[in-house]
Amino acid sequence: MNIDDSSQIRECTSCQMCGAVCPVGAISISLNEQGFYRPYVDENKCIDCSLCVRSCYKFDTEIRDTQGWDGKSMYSAWAKSEEVVHSTTSGGVADLLARSLVEDGYRCIGIAYDTDMNCAVGSVAADVADTQRFRGSKYIQARTVEAFGDLVKHHKREKYAVFGLPCQIYAIDRFLRARGERDRHLLVDLYCHGCPSLNLWRKYVGEILKKTDGVRVLDANFRSKVRGWGNFYVVVVVVEGVKYPVRYVSPRMNDPFYTMFFSDTVLNDSCYSCKLRSTLEYTDIRLGDFWGDRFVSNHKGVSGVTLCSEHGREAFEKIKTDLIAELQSFESFLPYQSYGKEYEVKRELRDILLSQLADVNMPLKDSVETYRRSLSLKSQMVLSAKNFVKLMPNRLISALKGITYSLKK
Repeated sequence: MNIDDSSQIRECTSCQMCGAVCPVGAISISLNEQGFYRPYVDENKCIDCSLCVRSCYKFDTEIRDTQGWDGKSMYSAWAKSEEVVHSTTSGGVADLLARSLVEDGYRCIGIAYDTDMNCAVGSVAADVADTQRFRGSKYIQARTVEAFGDLVKHHKREKYAVFGLPCQIYAIDRFLRARGERDRHLLVDLYCHGCPSLNLWRKYVGEILKKTDGVRVLDANFRSKVRGWGNFYVVVVVVEGVKYPVRYVSPRMNDPFYTMFFSDTVLNDSCYSCKLRSTLEYTDIRLGDFWGDRFVSNHKGVSGVTLCSEHGREAFEKIKTDLIAELQSFESFLPYQSYGKEYEVKRELRDILLSQLADVNMPLKDSVETYRRSLSLKSQMVLSAKNFVKLMPNRLISALKGITYSLKK
């Protein structure tokens, strides 16, 4: 039995742990036509050991749900260091954690941006300087098979701290538990909305290069604070120009990448009804942005920190002196996350949009227009109103959001 077995009950999350655990290299990881990472099995090499299946979400009939908050705690937190807060996309907790863990002897796995391939990749940090590559959110799927392979190979003699999405952390948790090694390692995941097709990002970057006469990408920040934290999703891309580097900042209104991302029309199949983003049973710490009315006037950045195990609490305590942290209720945080939510998926529309994104000759604006035409008149008006609000000063936006939050209570 291998990862392609027809008995699977869910769609692939693209975590790639199957390729990392395969003892004979029978599973390769590649992007499919729709722009999602998928495992491909070489039947001539496969020995039917089923190691891939044992770590896989697709076959698990007993996903553990979180029942109540006993043993778990919720914090708002941000770094006391202005440099850390400014250089990260939230409150800087992940950055401080990664540094602390490396100093404590962990091999730290996180997600970096590969400017040569224009994609996110799993990377292993052996020193504090390496952890700076993990700064910043990456709103795309990452190629992780090689980094996870490092953990598979060395997990008995090294201790690892892994930062990843809930689906990735789930697979690593299952792998480590099966080998009696879970307690030696620390797992940190993120409050996740979902991952769009990588074809969306590659087309977006390709069009930026054309606009700027750029040669290649030098840096990418998926959620810059150039306009403040909390009110905008801003993409900043620095490209190598013909004469000098050029900095591209996404528009305030109708940015095509985030329009498509938040449309939920081009997410990975597994994201629509993901059970793993709505359970805290496989991680030690879960991190996110502390959205909601509690910090609606903060434009610097606040992290939401959920401590799920004693191991996670110990790691958090080690950096607490470098934080401004306050215990919060889960009710003040979770309603503003994707936790516990499922997304409606219009299959026909999704297929059309994914086909358009795969077509290198079709401009991204055409896909955005296809999506907008699919909306009801009411939804189009709401989208236009949201875009109009983005043109307002930050203080006015915060006031409007505060009113909205109050009305929802």
